[in-house]
Amino acid sequence: MSNAAKKTHPARRAALLEHKDDLNMEKNGPMPVDPTIDQVRELLFGHTQRSNEQRDAELNQTIDTLRREMLERFAAVEARMDQMAVETERRHSTTIAAIGLAIADLGAHVSKLAEGPGRK
Repeated sequence: MSNAAKKTHPARRAALLEHKDDLNMEKNGPMPVDPTIDQVRELLFGHTQRSNEQRDAELNQTIDTLRREMLERFAAVEARMDQMAVETERRHSTTIAAIGLAIADLGAHVSKLAEGPGRK
């Protein structure tokens, strides 16, 4: 070790060594994975992983089915609301016309009363 390295603060020296290790890892890439580890993982967790993936697929299918059903129901409700709006508008128009006729009839009746019995 050089004199300059000996004089370097221990924390600084550790940081330099760590940085050197990081550079070596970048150059060499990640360490290769031992295939035995993968086999052990498969033996220990393979069934659970496949079971989880199957359950995930089933849940996604159920969600998609529910989504389609809800969209169909929303469309049916919207169509019913549109139908009710048209029906309400029709009843509104009919009611206004009936009120207008009643007012005109009342006006005619009041006019007839105002004329008196002798004026015909």
